[in-house]
Amino acid sequence: MIRLFASDMDGTLLNDKGYISDRTINAVKKLQKHGIHFIVNTGRDYRAAKRELDAASLSCDMICYSGACTYDVHGNGFHIASLPKSIAKQILTIFERHGAFADIATEYGKTSITDKNTLLSYYKNEVFPAVEQEGKVYFRTWHDFAMMVSKVRFFEGKESLLGCETPIYKISTTFFDQDKINALKDDIHGIDQLHAVSTSKNDLEITHVNAQKGTALLRYAQTKRITPSQILAVGDSGNDLSMLSLNLGVTAAMANASATVKDVCSVIAPSNDQDGVAFLIEDILEQNELAARVRRSFCLALDYFKI
Repeated sequence: MIRLFASDMDGTLLNDKGYISDRTINAVKKLQKHGIHFIVNTGRDYRAAKRELDAASLSCDMICYSGACTYDVHGNGFHIASLPKSIAKQILTIFERHGAFADIATEYGKTSITDKNTLLSYYKNEVFPAVEQEGKVYFRTWHDFAMMVSKVRFFEGKESLLGCETPIYKISTTFFDQDKINALKDDIHGIDQLHAVSTSKNDLEITHVNAQKGTALLRYAQTKRITPSQILAVGDSGNDLSMLSLNLGVTAAMANASATVKDVCSVIAPSNDQDGVAFLIEDILEQNELAARVRRSFCLALDYFKI
């Protein structure tokens, strides 16, 4: 019996227009009403993930930064696995050598060690072309993008960030040129205590080895006294593999998932544009209702034979 439903966000919970559909919203609410836990497990920072949930009038716990920090429904963080500053320094030095923009996630949310103009240039020349190629939507409107930029915490160079107490959860980058990403991966590969993964051929996410979606999900389940066999996890890309390759009750890949993700999953759900998450939830609730009917029939039969 499934007691915990864990869903990735981009390409999974969100459709191709960047929204959570009405059908999916209703399914999640019904799931929660039936006492089944629902958690978002995303590479996004807390603010960006919560923005999408708020737009859909949904409330739930979240695992953010690809597993580096878990948040309860009130926004309180726990199970934190940040990057040691010494290792973050090595990463940032390698990024500089490759001319890679460091998209840094800290407890403040999105953080930058460059100026605003460099940030805007990075999104214009690297992120937006790559996202368009992927067919995903990270910012539905220019207003959403402007709001994100307005909340970026800027530091004057890497030493300023590394010298403060602010925990660093994740460092990532996007290169529209795939050869540049591959060269960067080769250099990062030699650093210990890291988990490096790509959600597409154009990006790279780096977290502490203990900051993975799968590790964070199991830690969270333990706090709820939920066993792996009682978990359903669903996703679509490389940073979901750490949870989808676990021995869970159900591991589901979206129809729009990569072949690598589909290969490790027990179920293929409809695509994110066909309400795949809602489909999985409705199936769980239907099975639970069927099991409840069987139990009721069995109890009635026992009462009958007692008479």
